[in-house]
Amino acid sequence: MAKEPRPQTQARQHAVALIQAARNAGWARARFELKPDGTTVVDACMADPEDGDDFLNTDLRMGK
Repeated sequence: MAKEPRPQTQARQHAVALIQAARNAGWARARFELKPDGTTVVDACMADPEDGDDFLNTDLRMGK
């Protein structure tokens, strides 16, 4: 009788398959966060995100 894989193992296997598919499709970014309970957080996109922060070090003042 085959044992059912643990949720963490299943999540890891799915993440590996999705990363391979994203690479083959030419996606710009694919990030996976595997949680201890087996849930998976996916952050993926086909294009590089635009730089939203146009701050320079001299602009980052804490006081007056």
